[in-house]
Amino acid sequence: MRIDRITACVQVRKDFGKCFDFYTETLGLVPIYGDRNSTYASFASYKHGVPFFGMYQAKDAAERVADYELPTNTASSDTLSATFHTADFDDVYTNWLAAGVEFIGKSTLSGEGFSFNIAYFRDPEGNLLSLEDGGV
Repeated sequence: MRIDRITACVQVRKDFGKCFDFYTETLGLVPIYGDRNSTYASFASYKHGVPFFGMYQAKDAAERVADYELPTNTASSDTLSATFHTADFDDVYTNWLAAGVEFIGKSTLSGEGFSFNIAYFRDPEGNLLSLEDGGV
């Protein structure tokens, strides 16, 4: 079996348009499919890029999938998150901070043979996200 890539997706339970604006206007992602009035959208980091991130209206998905019931809790469980990898950590961090991203933690992780920066933040739905310049 061969898997070439995985696309991270977030469920939107509240305001799809607000989340769409956050990912496009605040983080600067480029919509490849969908718009702020859709129920699904996918994003790349540049025009004509391969989508690596998506979001969908949870209610719409629940209506399409038999026997799937939306969880009743509204707090994020943080059991699934998305990481945005970049070679320009300081520039992206500074730009996103200026655009209104409220980072909840920033650190440098290091060990034998590796060192990288990581900063955590949340989208308007409360999904846990991170910006990272490396990783193991």
